[in-house]
Amino acid sequence: MTVVRGLGLLLAFLLELAVLAIGARWGWALDAPSAFRLLAAIAVPLLLAALWGALGSPKARVSLQPSAKRAFQGGWFVLGGAMLALLGYAWLGLVLVVAWVAVAVLLRRAPETAA
Repeated sequence: MTVVRGLGLLLAFLLELAVLAIGARWGWALDAPSAFRLLAAIAVPLLLAALWGALGSPKARVSLQPSAKRAFQGGWFVLGGAMLALLGYAWLGLVLVVAWVAVAVLLRRAPETAA
């Protein structure tokens, strides 16, 4: 694995973790009683993690065609950006999506192994 690919994979992982954290924050920010907010703050990232593990991760349980996997991943990060926008951080949501696009392009262009 090249250094560039390793860095890209690390950045992708950190962005994935960011979406999980955003999901927890969004769940906690709901206009609801505290018990429901706590449940949402726990359930939303768990649901997101389950979806990622089943469909989006490199070792996903469900094998998708590469274009379908990229579409799922894009939608997942757009959802993270939308949750940030709903929290009042639309510009940060846009940064999240743009960062994911940049990392995805980097990983597609980076060689799998060093020459």
